[in-house]
Amino acid sequence: MAAISSHLINKASAALERAGVDSPRLSARMIMGFVLGCSQEKVLTYPDLALENNQVSMFESLVRRRAEGEPLAYITGSKEFYGYDFLVDKSVLIPRPETELIVELAVEHFKSSPDQYFADIGTGCGAIAVSLALEIRGSLGLACDISLPSLLLARRNALIQGVQDRVFFFRSDLGMGIRPGTLDFVVSNPPYLSIQDMARTSLEVSAYEPFHALVSPDNGLQHIKRLQSVAWLMLKDQGMIFLEMGNDQSHEVEKTFSKWKKVRIHKDLAGYDRALSAVKS
Repeated sequence: MAAISSHLINKASAALERAGVDSPRLSARMIMGFVLGCSQEKVLTYPDLALENNQVSMFESLVRRRAEGEPLAYITGSKEFYGYDFLVDKSVLIPRPETELIVELAVEHFKSSPDQYFADIGTGCGAIAVSLALEIRGSLGLACDISLPSLLLARRNALIQGVQDRVFFFRSDLGMGIRPGTLDFVVSNPPYLSIQDMARTSLEVSAYEPFHALVSPDNGLQHIKRLQSVAWLMLKDQGMIFLEMGNDQSHEVEKTFSKWKKVRIHKDLAGYDRALSAVKS
């Protein structure tokens, strides 16, 4: 046995704090749990867990990656979203808490309605599509992405969560090719950052997360404008769209959806405009 977990965590926390990492002790604990294959709770409850030499080397290597700015989710290979754990890698955007809002809105409208057909446009790791399939029990979903590595990862997540028979994967640019008039609702967290926005993001985002999943031309609005047109075609009459957007885009997004009915802007938990819902009529 080479070292005790609490000593390594203390040392790593100090190093991560010097590197300017957010929540350095939490990062150190999560890396320790990953290395030991146990929960944070066990790491906290049993501070004197012993590590083998190879585990010490692995822990120190992962801490260095975190100190250099690599997101914790890419280091551990997983991220929680809507109460479920999802595999992630550098081919996909890391699911964020604010994106849970569009899942909440869709669940609120459709959880009690059987046999819903939906599409998740730009599915990434599949967090939105899989969460919806788990929450809306009678639903069938199409998870669309232009990236084949993303679709392969999303399919693994559907299999892990047991919804592989209700979520189907479709390589497509913004859902192009879905049969018109067939869907009850569409959800999407499309790219919506401008180049200027991207320049202001943290190193964790700009250096590690996939550019194509974050940035859209036309001041961050091109994908949203295209999605409006595509969703209108694929939805049934009275079908709905739930869309994430930037917190300064609500005015332009409302204009984009001017022909839709019941257009609403929804705020996230931080009080920022974050999502749009609208009805095709």
